[in-house]
Amino acid sequence: MAVSVYVVDDHALVRHGLVSVINLEEDLQVVGDGGDAAETLTAIKRLRPRVLVVDLEMPTIRGADLLAMAKDALPSLRVVVCTMHAANGYVAEALRRGADGYVLKSSSSDLLIAAIHAVAEDRGFIDPALQGEVVRLVQDKKQSGVATDLTVGEIQVLRFAADGLTNQQIAERVGQSVESVKLRFRWSFRKLGATDRASAVAAAIRRGLL
Repeated sequence: MAVSVYVVDDHALVRHGLVSVINLEEDLQVVGDGGDAAETLTAIKRLRPRVLVVDLEMPTIRGADLLAMAKDALPSLRVVVCTMHAANGYVAEALRRGADGYVLKSSSSDLLIAAIHAVAEDRGFIDPALQGEVVRLVQDKKQSGVATDLTVGEIQVLRFAADGLTNQQIAERVGQSVESVKLRFRWSFRKLGATDRASAVAAAIRRGLL
């Protein structure tokens, strides 16, 4: 029996391309696909695929949140993240939220297929191009003794800070309150061992997060 797969990406052309590549495999079958609308999660629950292939950066529902909600609803679901983001902050958050595999969009389609097969068989899969990032992530945690992986939201505010934006300007860009932006900064300071925005940005750059 073919492994059932559901594909989520907010870019229609990318999503349809992924669907076509996966359906070329005789032992894989895409049972559905969608963007980042709320209806997508409902469809995943209804279709109960074995594997979910999901992007991380989407405007309405973040991929990390979607995969966590999907796995909470379907404990047997296996998830492959397929994204352009290679920084260990993204990798760490995805794995922490329940991803079983992580593949870069810049990699060959063969790697995506290999990842789907691996997670369907209850094995993990990390894109070979990211193995150095994963090693650094583990080493950073061992050396610091605390969690150093930043969430996507924390990385986002640091990027805007690096561009010189104020808290108010950042809040307008991300659609959050100023207090939420300040909270993201405080958490990023704690994780990076920084005391202010400048030192946090510098630490994030050294870790390859920006």
